[in-house]
Amino acid sequence: MQTSLKRHNTSPNMSGGKSLAASLQDLLSSGAFTTSTFLLKNEESTSSTPHAAFNPSQTQILNAAKISLLLSRAFAKYQAGAHASLDVSSLHLGDFTIHLGYSLPSPPPQNVVNAPAGDLDSVISDISSHQIEDISTHLDYSLPPPPFEPLFSFDEGGSDSSLQFISEFFDMDKPLPQWTGQQQPTQQKNTATNQVTSAPGGRDQTIARKPAPRLSFHDVLSSEGFNRVWTLISIECIPSAGIYVSTTTPEQALGDLIYCIFSGCNLKLSSNLIQQSSEIVSNNGEGRAAKMKSNTKETLFSTLVGNGTFPTSICRLLSDLLCGDSHIGREVGQSNFFDKCCADRLHSCPISVQDVIEDLEHMCVYPQIYLYDPATEFYSTHLLFGQRLYGRKKELTQLLGITTSLETGLPSRGAECILVSGGAGSGKTHFVSNVATFLSNIGWIVSSASCGRDMGHRSAEAVLSLLDTLIDKTVAEGKSATLLDVLDSTTLKSLSSYLPSLRGVSGNADRSPSQSNRPEMSQLQLTFLLSQLMSAILMLNRRVVLFLDNFEHVDSSALDLLSEILTSVGRLPNGRNNFLFIGCYRDGIGERHPLTAHLSEFRRHHDIGLTEINLNKLSIDDVTDIIMTELRLPRRLVVELANIVHKKTSGHALFVVQLLNSLVRDSVLAFSPMKRRFDWDSAKVRSLKTADNVASLVVSNLNSLNAGEIRTLRVLSCFGMQSKLSVLALMNDSCLFGGVDPYLQSLIEGGMIETTDSFVVFTHDLIQQGVYNDIPTEERRRLHLNIGIWYGMKVSLDQHSMVGQIEEIDFYRLSFVERNVETQEINAIIGLATNQVNRVDPKSIELSDRIRFARWNMVAATQFAKSFNFGASAHYCRKGIGLLYDNLWCNETFDLCRALHEGAASALLFLCDTQEALKYANILIDKLPFADSLAAQYIVLRSLERVGNYEEQVARGLDVLRGLKLDIPEKPSLSAAIDAMAHTSNIASKYSVEQITSLMRSGTSVDKRKKDILLSLNSIIAGAFRSSSPFFPLITCAVVNYSLQNGVYEESALSFACLGYFKLALTGNFEEARYWADATEQILSKSSNSIAASRARIFLYGFVDCWYMPLRETGSNLLSINKGAVAMGDVESAVHSMLFSLRCSFYGGENLSLLLTSHVELLRAMKRYRELVKVALIDVVMIETLTGMKSNAFDVFDGTIPTENFILADAKVKQNIVAIELVHTRRFFTSFWFGDYQSAIESDKAASSVPSSKMLKLWTIYR
Repeated sequence: MQTSLKRHNTSPNMSGGKSLAASLQDLLSSGAFTTSTFLLKNEESTSSTPHAAFNPSQTQILNAAKISLLLSRAFAKYQAGAHASLDVSSLHLGDFTIHLGYSLPSPPPQNVVNAPAGDLDSVISDISSHQIEDISTHLDYSLPPPPFEPLFSFDEGGSDSSLQFISEFFDMDKPLPQWTGQQQPTQQKNTATNQVTSAPGGRDQTIARKPAPRLSFHDVLSSEGFNRVWTLISIECIPSAGIYVSTTTPEQALGDLIYCIFSGCNLKLSSNLIQQSSEIVSNNGEGRAAKMKSNTKETLFSTLVGNGTFPTSICRLLSDLLCGDSHIGREVGQSNFFDKCCADRLHSCPISVQDVIEDLEHMCVYPQIYLYDPATEFYSTHLLFGQRLYGRKKELTQLLGITTSLETGLPSRGAECILVSGGAGSGKTHFVSNVATFLSNIGWIVSSASCGRDMGHRSAEAVLSLLDTLIDKTVAEGKSATLLDVLDSTTLKSLSSYLPSLRGVSGNADRSPSQSNRPEMSQLQLTFLLSQLMSAILMLNRRVVLFLDNFEHVDSSALDLLSEILTSVGRLPNGRNNFLFIGCYRDGIGERHPLTAHLSEFRRHHDIGLTEINLNKLSIDDVTDIIMTELRLPRRLVVELANIVHKKTSGHALFVVQLLNSLVRDSVLAFSPMKRRFDWDSAKVRSLKTADNVASLVVSNLNSLNAGEIRTLRVLSCFGMQSKLSVLALMNDSCLFGGVDPYLQSLIEGGMIETTDSFVVFTHDLIQQGVYNDIPTEERRRLHLNIGIWYGMKVSLDQHSMVGQIEEIDFYRLSFVERNVETQEINAIIGLATNQVNRVDPKSIELSDRIRFARWNMVAATQFAKSFNFGASAHYCRKGIGLLYDNLWCNETFDLCRALHEGAASALLFLCDTQEALKYANILIDKLPFADSLAAQYIVLRSLERVGNYEEQVARGLDVLRGLKLDIPEKPSLSAAIDAMAHTSNIASKYSVEQITSLMRSGTSVDKRKKDILLSLNSIIAGAFRSSSPFFPLITCAVVNYSLQNGVYEESALSFACLGYFKLALTGNFEEARYWADATEQILSKSSNSIAASRARIFLYGFVDCWYMPLRETGSNLLSINKGAVAMGDVESAVHSMLFSLRCSFYGGENLSLLLTSHVELLRAMKRYRELVKVALIDVVMIETLTGMKSNAFDVFDGTIPTENFILADAKVKQNIVAIELVHTRRFFTSFWFGDYQSAIESDKAASSVPSSKMLKLWTIYR
């Protein structure tokens, strides 16, 4: 059955209800079908306006179908009893009693509670005389609901809370039995007697039964103010006459009864036909009878259809019932007419009473599909399978159960994440897309994206597009002002480079990539900022669904990005109930696939509630439902075809759909005007030779296409799963392709492709793969080259492919501007052209073209880097290097190789792929003169810092300093450090603080090379600090001297703060330390919010200013840095500032339990950044030891950081001297405070042996 996504709303409170009983014959004669609505159990009430009696409306037809269903059930129940078949065949409408429940629409009046039983007769009398305007005011509201059986055989039961029925059934045509508080048998015909009933207050009283007036169902319907909405409870078979011989079979008798219900008359159709056939035989002789032998059955079906009274589905049912097999005797003179007329079964099929019940059940539940006549378009348009959602009831219930729990506010397990898996072609995308559409229709904001095959390098785009679309929809709802209240301007500015829709939040409609300079931002920072954004969106109290398809094609960096977003949402106690993520991925990913590791992390993550749904193959019932729904035929007619299809396809969802569509295409499955339905020859279908798999079937289907359609499909397959219509339009004037527009419609009708929004999409990636793999190798090579060169011409790639020249492209002069291609599509077209040539084996391309295409890759890398898509940028740089595999670093390609390697190294550094970044940076250092390798040197230094290899970082940094001709002694000493500081002070004595700040460079006076040098020097300082290198003060003095001689930048501030620190720690000169601290403050006051500025502020507040101000004030200043760093997405500064702030609070005497909670929250928020938070775990251990509380902080890291001993061992390996000192200092404090002085002495010795212990720090005072 087609899966129906329907939300059942609870009906308004009903305080009670009545039920009535009437003979079926009386019901038909009452006109109720045209004036009332009949509801099945658990069915929602819908208002309908009945049409004229002679033009039955859909409501009347549906009423008749529902009555027929109950009648058939009663018929089957009676037939199953100890009754002869002749008895069953003789049943007529008068033998059936129908019980109808009437739901009361309003609560009882205050003065009507427990109406006296004696008043019931007067109520009936009033109804008969039409004196009651509102029947509900006279009904007893205190009666209990009855237990009654489920209506459908497949219904698991349970009463509908919106309808309450009284226990007593009134037979309106017979004397009325007095209510006794217990259910009376409906067939009881006792007269007035004395019965005991329960009076109000619980007292028994004897009431004399009064004869009830006789009235018909028509009298009830005619009462004024009657709602006329009935609920069908049951139909009982109560024969009123003895057994007599019938001339029809049970199936024919049931057909007669159903015919009477739909026609509204008591004339049996079978008797009418027998009478007509006898007249035909006597009046027309043997010749006419022979003709009737082959045509009567057709005449029965066509006559019923031609009458126009019944739907075709009912005509078919009646024809099958009345013309089925019969072997009963006939009276003499009838000439066994039915045996003769049924010999040629053109229209009827063997049918049982259970088949009838099943047919009617489907008609009642899905009348638009199985009961009503379809529109003419159903027969005239092309039949196409695969457009609806079939089966998957269990999976659908599971998924919608999660959304319902979110909507009802039930406690969630974290960020709800549903991952749908299955084999290729199992219907994953189709399943989730239907659910997403349903959720969108009920008010959820749905954002979806897909990561195509061979597009993993741009998978971050797919993740970011999810958020970009989400913001677009949020802005469209008028939520911009609310977002502005939550997100500060710094966050908006930082993120708008990645999410153009954020410019709409701030009122800037320009969505083109920003070309303005911005601070360096790493992958860590981006993930942190996006987490802040999701938190802000979910605070708007709107339910959000993010759907990412083809999850298996997403690369590691994009998975990290997504995981961080889910983790941050999971920590929002309120916002996470507004969030749902759904991902689809294909079975069969290997152990080394990046998704495998992330799936393991999702399963054990405390902040992610993971639900995994696997879509198996379709069952035979699912295949049957597909065919039933699309052909609008009952199960009994399609089950044989379904069995054949299921056997040939093994239930593979896409294979099923493609095979059925191929049957339609080959006219094996076609509409029959004579039968008024789609028809087929099962034997022919069974004997058809079909492909072994769906890919082979797709290829075989291509044989039915014309040359233009095949060419179009092949071109589209070269683009991948989808292509943008506006981009395809650029090919219309190409003599090589002739355009694709003329053939799109026929391919859509054939089910090969579809259009969604502004894209042309293959209906499944297996179809795209099948078409692509069917292209001959040489033709495929030519196609890729021709497509790439064509689009390369459109964006003038050859004219602008010189290194650094991409900025000069004048997009408004390009040839396609007049075709309304938007500016933001330029990157996509550049990437498309480059992707096409990259799909060709480099060994089959001439050297000159390989150099040409390598330049194209450099252009693409540059453009994507400008859009901050560094995954794509790194991919194109690598591809460009690969094209030059045998011609690297020669005269002709030297500059190009340098640009490609620099682009790859910087992009990989952003992505935190430090090993790969080091590889490309080291190649640059080997190939370039020192002066040209500074950018690569910086990448090496930052990479070493990222992995915590501080000792090597300092060693490489010293080489850089010496290469810059900065005076650094070979062997450091305390005297050398004192001399260096004295020399620097002597240079600085020429300047006041104000004069130093006047040396700052800004705007056009900034020298990029000098700024890059200072960035590298800052990285060296950070490594020297963490490793407590003896070169630390010497490096600091060298950087200060460089700044004073070459101009002061914001990158100079860190070295100035460090020099102030050394004035305190090494010389104890507080006055001169204050001078350097003030100079640092002045530089920072004129600096932007950058990573360099944040680092300088942390060092200034945490190591210098703390000696001049209270700890609380120092902690507050550090906390302000944390807030700014969070807004900017600078994760490292955010973590360090928070740690130092908490440490100030610890030594300042703050509540330890609150500090422990704050530390654990910090760890949870930053668990992905292990190197940054290890020192926080040391503080946690100290607080736990002092308080005796257990926070289970190490559990946050899922065993990757198990103990403090592990942190110590790791710090020794990486020479993280600060961490080593912190561990021993922690052990000293706790041993001392607990009186274990021997252990305290040992820990103090260990801490004092570390070089960093000689440096003045906050905790050294207490030690």
